Parts: sequence; C-alpha cells; structure tokens
Amino acid sequence: LFNFNGTIVNTKLLALDIYNRIAEKDGYKKMAEEEIPYLSTLSIRDRCKVLNVPIYKMPVVGLKIKQRYQKHIPALNSVPGINELIHELKQRGYRLGFLTSNSKDATTQFLRKNSIDVFDYKHYSFNPFSKTKDISSFLKSNGLNKNEIIYIGDEVRDIKASKKNQVCSIGAGWGYDSVELLKKGEPDFIAEEPSDILTIVSRL
Repeated sequence: LFNFNGTIVNTKLLALDIYNRIAEKDGYKKMAEEEIPYLSTLSIRDRCKVLNVPIYKMPVVGLKIKQRYQKHIPALNSVPGINELIHELKQRGYRLGFLTSNSKDATTQFLRKNSIDVFDYKHYSFNPFSKTKDISSFLKSNGLNKNEIIYIGDEVRDIKASKKNQVCSIGAGWGYDSVELLKKGEPDFIAEEPSDILTIVSRL
C-alpha cells in the first residue's frame, strides 16, 4: 500500500513553486530549491519556524498547495525506479494499492501517462492530513487484515499512521522527509531507493 505524493509521484519542485507564490502573497519566507535537503531533515513544526509560517496556518497552506497542483499532476513523472518496482511487485503476485488526496481524474491521468495504472486498490481521501483514518478506512472498505498490509510512505506522519493501525511500515527515503527524520518515526524498514523494497519484501 503506497502513499502517493512523494512516494510514487515526484511533487517536490511543484510544491516548492506553489508554496513560494503563497509565501510571496502572505508574507512568509520563500524557499530556495537548494534548501529542500535541509528542510527535509526538520519536523513540520521546525519547518514552520524556519519559513515564518505560524504552525496553525500550515494545514491551510498545505491544502492550498494540494488544490493548486491538481491540474499539474497528470503531466508529472513518477519517481525514478518506482515504475520498475511496481511492475516487478505485480509480476511477483503482490496486490497493490495506494492512498491519495489527489483527485481521481488527475490521479488516473498520471497513472496512465506513466504506464502504471495497474493498482488493485485505489483509496481517495479529501483530507491530506488524515493518514491514520485513511489506512483504517482502507482496511475496512476492502475487508483486509492489518497483517496483510505493508504501508510505504515518505513522511514521519505516514509511519505514525501505520503504527496506530498496527501495520508494517517502510519509510521511503526519496520523498519529503529525509532518511534521518524517517528513522525518528521508527518504521519497520527504511528503503533509500525503490529497488530496496524488493529486497525487504523478499525477506518477509
């Protein structure tokens, strides 16, 4: 079970561009591309401090970014190596799913454009901050047991959501949060690149 943005699709630079437009309008500190690696090591609270964004406004900023980049999702490329991983997992007989707060239309266009519209389960949410509920809802709606799932996400909040649902987790080190930050969430495994997931699942 994959988290979508950051894990399957590379949205970093797009999110940066949209955030900077919001920052310019609302008076927050703009972010340079070269700052991304450093900011990825910080918690959301510490990122807010660096960018002068009040912590209580971060959910609103996040929603604005999510809403504005829906029209761009179909044209984006998948994370390097993720296509090969998805097709190899599929070939090995794994059932694959994802969770996303992107629109169904934008997501479908992206999957087809990148030739990875092969998922067995697709779970859409309207709230990008409800990962714990999303995983729980996904399990219930598909009649799946928590022991049947491995959740792959690129943020600490993905790992925390997995733990609350007692689901095995893999931290995806190529996404929004750095490997160092992901480790603080104590995932069951860390994958620094998509191919590492094949090694992990083959041992389970």
